[in-house]
Amino acid sequence: MLNLPKNSAQYTVAYSLNPNRKHIAGLDALRTLAITLITLFHFFPDTFAGGYIGVCLFLVLTGFLLAYGSYCDYVAGTFSVGRYFLKRLKRLYPPLLFVILTTVGVYHFLLPDVLEDCGKEIVSILLGFNNWWQLAMNADYFARVVNASPFTHMWFLGIELEYVMLWPMLFVLCMRLKSRYVWPLLFIGWVSAFMLEYMSLLGTDISRLYYGTDTRVFACLFGGALGLWYAKHSDDNLYSSLLTTRYEILFSTIPILGATFLLHGQDLLLYAGGMQFLTLIFCMMLLTVIDEPRLGNHLEKTVFRWIGGHSYEIFLWQYPVLFLFQRQGWYEFVYGPVLAIFVILVLATCSQVVLDFICKPRLIFSREEWRLCLKCYGIGLIAAFSAVMIGFGMQDVLASDFNPDHKPGYKLKLELEQKQAELEKVQAERAKREAEEAAKIKTEQERIAARRRGAGVTMIGDSVMVGASSAITRLVPEAYVDALACRDVCGGFETAQKLAAENKLGNIVVIALGTNGPLLKYEPYASGMQNLLNVLGTERQIYWISVYCSYSQWMQMNNQYLAELSKARANFHVIDWYPLARSHPDWLYSDGTHPNLTGAEQYAKLIHDTLVKKISAQ
Repeated sequence: MLNLPKNSAQYTVAYSLNPNRKHIAGLDALRTLAITLITLFHFFPDTFAGGYIGVCLFLVLTGFLLAYGSYCDYVAGTFSVGRYFLKRLKRLYPPLLFVILTTVGVYHFLLPDVLEDCGKEIVSILLGFNNWWQLAMNADYFARVVNASPFTHMWFLGIELEYVMLWPMLFVLCMRLKSRYVWPLLFIGWVSAFMLEYMSLLGTDISRLYYGTDTRVFACLFGGALGLWYAKHSDDNLYSSLLTTRYEILFSTIPILGATFLLHGQDLLLYAGGMQFLTLIFCMMLLTVIDEPRLGNHLEKTVFRWIGGHSYEIFLWQYPVLFLFQRQGWYEFVYGPVLAIFVILVLATCSQVVLDFICKPRLIFSREEWRLCLKCYGIGLIAAFSAVMIGFGMQDVLASDFNPDHKPGYKLKLELEQKQAELEKVQAERAKREAEEAAKIKTEQERIAARRRGAGVTMIGDSVMVGASSAITRLVPEAYVDALACRDVCGGFETAQKLAAENKLGNIVVIALGTNGPLLKYEPYASGMQNLLNVLGTERQIYWISVYCSYSQWMQMNNQYLAELSKARANFHVIDWYPLARSHPDWLYSDGTHPNLTGAEQYAKLIHDTLVKKISAQ
C-alpha cells in the first residue's frame, strides 16, 4: 500500500477531491454510445460499416477509469497492487465465466458440433490473450468466415486484460515522475499510434493491425493520460458556457457519424491515421463530458444509466446470441435482428441479477415482502436454469479438444484436404486420358472435334466446391472441376485465364466464388471480378452459385450483385444455393458454410438439375 506523508502535495489534494466524484456524470452515456455502435455493426454491418469504432471509445474509457480510480486511491493512501487486481478480477471475471459457461451449456443442446474446439479458445479468453490466439488461428474479424465462433468478439477483452495487467507498472512510473506524470503514457501512446500507421503503410495484414495489442493500446494510454490529468485538475472548470460545449459536441459527432456509415474495416485510411484521429475525437468528447457538469447532468438519463451499467454484459452476450440466431436460421426472419437484440438485453439483465443473487444476496432480500416472493421465485428459476447450463458447459469445456496441434476446424480441414487430393487425382487422370486421345488424332477435323468435346462444362470454385467435388464429378462426369480452398474472385480470374490459355475453359462455366471476399466495392476484388467477367466473355454461358456463409459480412452484398448481373447479362445465370442452405442448416458443418455429406449431395444435385433445365430450355 502507498502511504503519503502528511506534508506532501498529493496528501493535500486527497482532501480537495470531492468524494462524490467517484461517479462522474455522463460516463454512462458514453458507454451507451460505445455499445450502441458495436451492436449496430455486429447486427447491421452493411449499413453501419464503421460501428466497430465503438471499441476505441471503450478502450479510452478503460484507460481513463483505471487512471482516475488509481490516482484517487493513491492520494488517499489506499492504493495497492493486490487490491487493484482483486477489484478488476471481481468486476471482469464473474460475468465472463457466467456468459461463457452458460453459452457452452446451451450450445450443448442446440449446436453441439461447435463445441469440439472450444477448449483452447476459452483458455485464451480467460488468460487474456485471445486477440493473439485468434491471430495465430488466422481469424478475420471483418470476414467472420474462417474459424467463426460464438466468442469471436472476445479479442477485445484480450486487449483490455493485457492493459489491466500492465497498468500498475505504468501508474507507478507516472507517479515517480511527479510534474511530468502523463509523459510516459503520451509517449508510449504515440509510439503505438505511429506503429499502427507505419505497419499499415508497409502492407501488414489488416487482422494483425486490428487485433494487435501493440497497435491498439494507444487508445487506453490516451484515456489514461486524460484520467491522471483530470484527477489532478477536477476542481478546474475549463468551460465558460454550455454553448461552447455544444459546439464541441457537434464537432466531435460529425466525424463519428461519418466513420460509422462510411469507414469500412478493410479501408487503409482506418489504420493510416483514421483510428488515431477518431480516438482523439473520443478523448475530446470524454473531456467535454467530464469537465462540464451541466452537460454530464443532462446526460444522466435513466436509459443511459441502465445501458451504460449493463454495457459489459451486453457486449459479452452479443456474439453468442448472434451466432446462435445465424446458425439456426432465425436471423433471416423479418424481425430476427430485433428479437436477437431483445434476447441480449434480457440475458444481460438476468446474468447481472443472478450474480447479484450469488454475491450480494442481501440486496435481493431487502425488498418489501410482497415483492420478495415474486423476486425470489423468478431469480430462483433463473439461477437454477443457469446452474444446469453452467454444469453442462463445464462438462463440455473439459471434454473439448485441447490438442495444441489441432487448430479450430481441423477435422473439416482434414476432410477438405482429402477432397482436394481426390479432385487433383481426378484431374490428373483426365489430363492423362486427354493426352492419350490427342496422340491418336491424325487430322485437323479430328482435332476440332476433340476440342468441341472438351469444351463442355468447366467449374471454378473455392473450398465449398472442394467439399462437394466428389458428388459433382459423379453427377456431372463431363465437367472439368478446378476448386481450391481460400480462393477468392482474384484467384478465380487467374484460374480462368490459365484454363482459357490451355483450351480447357468450356462453353458452360460454373463459378462458386464469393465466400472468401467481396465481389465489388473493395480492391482488388472489384478489379478481379471485372477481369474474370472479361475472360469469360459474352459467348459462354456463366452459371454463378449464390453464396451462403452466415458469418460473412459480404454475403448479402455478393448475392444482390449476382442477381443484378443475371438481369443485366443474357449469358449470366444464378444457381441459387443460398435459400436451400439457409433453410437446411443440417446440410452444413458447424462452420455454417461448408456442406456436409448430405449437403454435398444436394449442392451437386442443384448444379446438375439447373444445368439440365437451362440447357434443355435452350
